[in-house]
Amino acid sequence: MKKAARSPLSINISNRLPQQLFIILLLLTGCMTWSGCDMKLPPMPWDKPAPADKAHGATGEAAANEEASAEESAEPAEPVDERMLLPKAMHDLPFEEVSIPLADQLVIYGRLYDPSLSEPGENEIPDSEEYQGPKYPLVILLHGLNRDHLAWSDLPATLTHAGYAVFALDLRGHGKSTITTWKRRVSWRLLQPEQWKNLHRDITQVIQYFKKGEDYPEVDGSQVALIGEKLGANVATFVGKNSTEVKALVLLSPGIEFKGIDASRGLLEYGNPTLILSNHDFKESHSQAQHLYNWITGPKTLQVYEKIGEGAEMLGNQPGVGLQIEAWLSNVLKPLKPAPGAKATSSKTGTETSGHPPSGNPLEIGHNSEAAQKDDASVATPPPAKH
Repeated sequence: MKKAARSPLSINISNRLPQQLFIILLLLTGCMTWSGCDMKLPPMPWDKPAPADKAHGATGEAAANEEASAEESAEPAEPVDERMLLPKAMHDLPFEEVSIPLADQLVIYGRLYDPSLSEPGENEIPDSEEYQGPKYPLVILLHGLNRDHLAWSDLPATLTHAGYAVFALDLRGHGKSTITTWKRRVSWRLLQPEQWKNLHRDITQVIQYFKKGEDYPEVDGSQVALIGEKLGANVATFVGKNSTEVKALVLLSPGIEFKGIDASRGLLEYGNPTLILSNHDFKESHSQAQHLYNWITGPKTLQVYEKIGEGAEMLGNQPGVGLQIEAWLSNVLKPLKPAPGAKATSSKTGTETSGHPPSGNPLEIGHNSEAAQKDDASVATPPPAKH
């Protein structure tokens, strides 16, 4: 039997199909390279147009060099005046920029404010061996997550004028505390769980740095108070637990646990005076603050506010809060000198000065002195203002 012959058409297609495809590819390739071809492929995400000379339409390296040259010759943008971001009381407050290398080579940045400084950022450091002047108790400010040393409104000014040395630092991976001595970058977004839990070790090293007194002998690193907000508040509890130099804690909106840092564990083993500030408008945060208050074994005070935010926001939204912190602190960690015109305060832990306007007073004040040995905060009527 003879096989049926293929039709001429089928033979032609089967033999020439590869050739036709090849020709079509050549035409497409040529079309994309010919300047007169109208066919264009859609832009791809990785396509980056070459820099073009605006005057001549040139592209490539020459235009890129010209743009770089133009950028170098352009006048630099004026820096933003930092004072525009700060309260007026902070504008002329003298400070010294301090960089403290830690054991793992991270450099902690902070600003040191103390009554002995003269001009902002331009101060002569006294010789530690010859220094015979006053030594100011040290207050260290620990900010919250994704904040920095500028989070504190005018609290550094309030405390400095009262006779304290104040060190407002950037926590590990925040602000300017992001570079090691090897120029390696560190970000809080990449910290591992164990690094969060060990943040208190950074602050302990900072305290020891000032306690040595080699660079800043006017600062008394053996008499320390910690003021922390949110994350910084939780860190402060563990610093206080492990450092005998810490004589007082002030916690703004602390949480039971943050990034694995269990504040209740720290407070349970810390026996010195503690002040907690909370806002009952934030029910979850306020509930946790009350819970932590109950865990405190030493002298304690709970102040409850409303409509002034939480954490360091309290300071900016209601200036009287900073004054009340200073009044409480002066009872447990005596400043070197009183602020000019300062109000007299009671020596009993947990009481408040009556010299602040009613809007700055807490709704509730709880303390554990004398008969007030109970866990829950007691309601107090705000004292009248004095004029």
